[in-house]
Amino acid sequence: MTLAASAKDANGTAVPAGTVSLSGAGLSDGRVNVPAGGTAEVAVTLDNNGLKAGQYGGSVTATSDSGESVHAALGFVTSVEQHDVTLKVTDRFGKAPKALKFTLHGMDNNFWQSQTMYDNGTATLSVPLGHYSIEGSLYTADPAGGAVSYAADLFDVPNIEVSDRDQTFTVDGTTATDLSVKIKGENRPLENGQVTTFVVRDDGTANGHANFSGIGNLLNLADTRQGAIPSAGATTGALRLETSLARREPLVQLEVTGPGHVTIPLKSSVNAKRFEGTKRTELVDLGAGTEQDFAGADVKGKTVLVSVADVTKADDQAARAATAGAVAMIVAPADPGPSGSGVPGGQTIPVAHATYDNAATLKGLLAEGKVRIALKGVLESRYTYNPHFTDDRIPADLAKTVDVKDFAKVTNTFHSDGARRLGAENMNIWGPLQVSTGSVGQPLYQGTTRDDYFLAGTGVTYQPSVTAGFNSSTWRMNSLRATYLTPGKSYTRSWFDAPMRLSQYEFGPCVFCRTDVWQKLPGNNGADSDPTHTLSGLTGTWSFYLNGQPITGFGQLAQEKADYRYVLDQKLTTDVPGVTLGRQIRTEWNFSQAAPTTMAIKDCDTAFIPTPKVCESMPVILLDYDLPLNVLNQARAGLPYTFTVDAGRPKGWAGSTEIAGAKVSVSYDDGATWKSAATLRKDDNSFQALLLHPKLADTNGFVTLRTEVWDSAGSRTVQTITRAYALK
Repeated sequence: MTLAASAKDANGTAVPAGTVSLSGAGLSDGRVNVPAGGTAEVAVTLDNNGLKAGQYGGSVTATSDSGESVHAALGFVTSVEQHDVTLKVTDRFGKAPKALKFTLHGMDNNFWQSQTMYDNGTATLSVPLGHYSIEGSLYTADPAGGAVSYAADLFDVPNIEVSDRDQTFTVDGTTATDLSVKIKGENRPLENGQVTTFVVRDDGTANGHANFSGIGNLLNLADTRQGAIPSAGATTGALRLETSLARREPLVQLEVTGPGHVTIPLKSSVNAKRFEGTKRTELVDLGAGTEQDFAGADVKGKTVLVSVADVTKADDQAARAATAGAVAMIVAPADPGPSGSGVPGGQTIPVAHATYDNAATLKGLLAEGKVRIALKGVLESRYTYNPHFTDDRIPADLAKTVDVKDFAKVTNTFHSDGARRLGAENMNIWGPLQVSTGSVGQPLYQGTTRDDYFLAGTGVTYQPSVTAGFNSSTWRMNSLRATYLTPGKSYTRSWFDAPMRLSQYEFGPCVFCRTDVWQKLPGNNGADSDPTHTLSGLTGTWSFYLNGQPITGFGQLAQEKADYRYVLDQKLTTDVPGVTLGRQIRTEWNFSQAAPTTMAIKDCDTAFIPTPKVCESMPVILLDYDLPLNVLNQARAGLPYTFTVDAGRPKGWAGSTEIAGAKVSVSYDDGATWKSAATLRKDDNSFQALLLHPKLADTNGFVTLRTEVWDSAGSRTVQTITRAYALK
């Protein structure tokens, strides 16, 4: 009988020869004789030198001379020397954190373990010999027992060497400090806005071991402090703390004008009714704001102060205040401690939030007599600062100062559709070496203009994106990353300025290009007037025609010169509150072309797979527009109106850009009837459209736009934008 032993690791790879061997008194040259009805003993020996730690399985196979076989399973687990690493973390009050999340990872091996713990600050992990680092975050509970966390902090234990013993590492949350930024030279009021913080630990190589932990918040909406616990620097590789803390104009400000003069910071919730200007009123304390508190109280034309257990559920109090004739309401927590901010939508008067301590200050003044206040409001912050800082460890002091002279200014106009709407903005910011970022959606009232200041000349990169709805990311306008080189320089940007159109941005060497193995067409993204913007949310359907007959696409294109019509129908199929324009776009490209015979476009053979041998641009015409509209994307009804149509060629095109003619038509009933506009040539590829808008009552309030352009070679593009812009 022949005996053989084999084993494989968990991935199915066989162990080296000699790892598993057989021995026994009757075993010779792999054979053993077993007498009839008898037994024979064979020992299995394991030599685990050179084996990686892990699980292994296999068998001992006995094969008779007649070919019959039996198997005996074997298995073993190999391990390496390990020691315990114990992490002990306390919060800002020296207690176990409300929540703790961390990752311990190897700097010179592949060990990686993450844990999330609640009301517990001690964890022990057994790890192999090597070098390690720990990154994490923790939350400190409100000492008064409230639901909102007192603080959120990052921490790092960067230098852990496991060699010959167990070790314990302590993270002392009582040493944490808050993030703060002072804008030197800015004398206008400022409040904290979006904050994001990342601690990054890597081994200093491009593709080596790396880990990061991050937290973010909107400090204009929440009382939770955000900071970090000081750490040592990294003895190998790199440790970085990446911090972004926006400062902005407060939406609501309260000044006590008599008696004395006191400024009280306020927070405005997402759904609060916004107002512009100053309301000078008397302040009235109505306790918890119950029906009994309001009964008989004279609050008409005044501002009401109420204190409730949960400031996010003060909608009944706000409704009572509005019914009683109050012009505004200040809501504060009834008990000490941090609180959130949030009032359900639909309130008819402004509602702002004060902290427990600030409300106590106001109540103290009211106890002495009548208090007059000035409430100052803006529809949207008119200025913001967006500094970013990088430290080579978590420093003991997180307070930063930066001068206004260090910023570049970008004046952003956020258009809306006929009426202002509440959307959101995400501001992603990268330090020069930062590979990952995150942001928290900041409520953004659109139909407004704002000056945004960005640190310049530091290598920091910024990438904002804007959504039309606060609770919907469907209609999202994304931009490319931007790095500002020169402090003091000014820029202008627009968002959602009508009409919405097909995006012409392409990251590769060409779009509307044809090769021997594929054709490249634009995606379904929309765009506004900014060529670096792309609008997500549109669904697109392509149709293809060859010499007037429908085809399925690239596989049916002709080799000889033929006539083509490509049609792209784009629609917004979901309802996004406040979005009424550009929800439907139809574009038809008509052109003639034979199969390409040259590699006419640089890098076309290296940018895409499969690799083509030839590549040429399609002779299509693209359309762009310059419409003078207000911030609500409106033009005046009943008056003459002039706008510009620009005809261009796709990226990769090297031929003539001259356009032979253009025709523009408009509809005031979503395309049921049309009127032609006069067109005047501006230059080789631009035209002015001149028309007279009818009175608003003779329209549906919108203008649908149909544009047709053509060249002398037979290319023609027709684009219809339903409800391209609005009338007022």
